[in-house]
Parts: sequence; structure tokens; C-alpha cells
Amino acid sequence: MAEIAIVGGGPAGLAAAVYTARADRETIVFDSGEGTTASVDWMENVYGFPEGIAGPDIVARGREHAERFGAEIIREEVVRIADDGEGYTVETTDSTYSVTGVVLATGSSYETPAIAGIDDYEGQGVSYCVECDAFFYRDQTVGVVGAGNYAAKEATMLLDYTDDVTVYTNGTDLTMDEGLRADLDDRGIPIVEESIADLHGDGVLEAITVDGRQVPIDGLFVALGAAGGTDLAEMLGVPVLDDEIQVESDQSTGVDRVYAAGDVTGGQRQVNVSIGEGTTAAIALLESLRGGQYVDYKKVEA
Repeated sequence: MAEIAIVGGGPAGLAAAVYTARADRETIVFDSGEGTTASVDWMENVYGFPEGIAGPDIVARGREHAERFGAEIIREEVVRIADDGEGYTVETTDSTYSVTGVVLATGSSYETPAIAGIDDYEGQGVSYCVECDAFFYRDQTVGVVGAGNYAAKEATMLLDYTDDVTVYTNGTDLTMDEGLRADLDDRGIPIVEESIADLHGDGVLEAITVDGRQVPIDGLFVALGAAGGTDLAEMLGVPVLDDEIQVESDQSTGVDRVYAAGDVTGGQRQVNVSIGEGTTAAIALLESLRGGQYVDYKKVEA
């Protein structure tokens, strides 16, 4: 029996693995390869990387760090977790594992709008995170795809970087609160309700087609909400609300020796936050397994 299963190979899961493996606990990280961080082209707000770093490089460094302390990273998708009375049975597409503790760090999958060619411009003008990427669009023309409160809030946040912001509902009925819609009007942010037919640009986004005409644009932010990977949590009876795993301040879920961290718990979907939550979850799980306070004592020779 392994001791700890970490489901998710992104920043939260790998940060947790560094701590549990360093504490000499046999740690398995299940990485389906579907994480969002690895698909981010470039980030300039990750602690310790003042010149910026690509998403795939963050993940690669995290894997190297966790493996240095003995964590085993398995490229398998977890399809089921069950309480077996002594611990937990983790079933993947290929195998079954028995563990004593679990950290759920499955991340979130962003909803992609039905717009022809949008995937081709991800990281090249199309973004799913205003907080991450708005900086790159200072004084440029940007749009937000969405019809709800999330889209309204993202649009107003963009005003800190540019005055040229438009909300595109992409043919979807508006669902945002009246107060938020009024706020958009007050701030001079127009709402276009016609569908976006397709995107244009030579390698980077340059224009979108709306109502039969091409509209020049530099950046398009998708704000349709994010659906957390909560199916495994629900199998264990972990509380889930609005597609987010509910956790306490130590990332505990209320189910014995089951913790959750990162985007799957909601909040600020940022690499720095995910690393902190993964660390917190790992320490809390270690203290639960040991029955005492966590102490970092291990030194690995370079």
C-alpha cells in the first residue's frame, strides 16, 4: 500500500508532492496531462521568475522537484476513488492502487466558446485569465466573451489596463445582474449580443467576425466560468458547491485524510495560490498521518 495519492499534476499537486515525498511518505502523483497551467503560453507573475516563465516549464520544474524527493508521477487518469475501510482505493484507466491519504488537485477546465478557430489562438490573443494576461494588452483593443456576472467583472477589471473593452455575449442571452450591467453602461463598456463567427490573424489574433463584419481586436478573454473536476470528490462524499470543492483553512474536506487544493477549490485561480494551497494540504495531511506537528527535517544531497 502506498501512503499518499495526489490526483493532479499541476502546481497544487506537485507542491503537495514535494512536501509529502520529502517527509519520506510514499507518494504517487496521478497526472492525466489535462492541466491548464501547461497550456499557458507565458506568465510574468509567478514568484521567483522575474523574467517570466512558460506554463509547461513551471510544470516540468515541479515534476523534477517532486521526483527529486522520491515522488512517483504516473500518467494515468483517475476514474474512481472509494473508501475501502482501511484507506482509499484509487482506480485509474489502467490499474488500481491502495493509499492511506488523498490530495485532490484536479484543477479546473475552462469552458470554451463555440467559435471557429478559437483554439488556434490560445496564448496568441485568446486568454482565459484577465488577472494573468491583462498586462500584455495595455492600451489595446480587447473583448470579453461571456454573458454572466463573471464576464462583467472581468471586463471592468480590464479597464485598469485599457479603455477599449467590449463584452461579446456570442449570441447568448444576458444573465448578469442588472447592477453589473448598469455598471458596464456607466463605465462605457458596450455589449454586443451577436455571435462571433470566427477569428482571424497571422499567428496572432488580429480580428473577429461579428454580424458579417470583421472587427479589429488584439485580445479576447473568455469568461464563461470554470467547471472544477469534482466528480472524484463527490464519490467520497466531499462537499461540493457550484463545481468547487469546499475546504477548511487547512484544505481539509471534512472526509478523513482527504484534502483538496488549487483551482478545484475555487478562489483565485493563480499559480502562486495553488502552490500555497498544495503545501498547506500536504502539511495538514502529514500531521494527520503522524498525529503530530509537521517538521521539515530531510536533506537530499545535490
